[in-house]
Amino acid sequence: MANVYKNVQAVITSSGSDDPMYTCPDATTAVIKTIRIYNIHGSSLVVTTTVYDYSSTTDFKYDTSTCAASESVDILTFNNVIVLEAGDILKMQTPTGNKIEMTASVLEISRS
Repeated sequence: MANVYKNVQAVITSSGSDDPMYTCPDATTAVIKTIRIYNIHGSSLVVTTTVYDYSSTTDFKYDTSTCAASESVDILTFNNVIVLEAGDILKMQTPTGNKIEMTASVLEISRS
């Protein structure tokens, strides 16, 4: 088993539909410790965070946050974490594409 710490950075490119921000690799469990979003748009945007559970082929809404213009929001607070299994996907959406940047701190625990 190998532990790898990663900073995952992505941009929500779509308008009004889920964008995959991080997919947990095969034979791996991922622990997402932090998620921070930053709004480069001139006005506030609502961001919805969803976790896709590969084993049940179901999307589960995790959070809805409002991010003010030129501000950032921490999605995970108060020592919360998200645990993803192989094939699970962290997704985000907002009404205006290419305006929200996301950074997540992820620990990947390989089972191989």
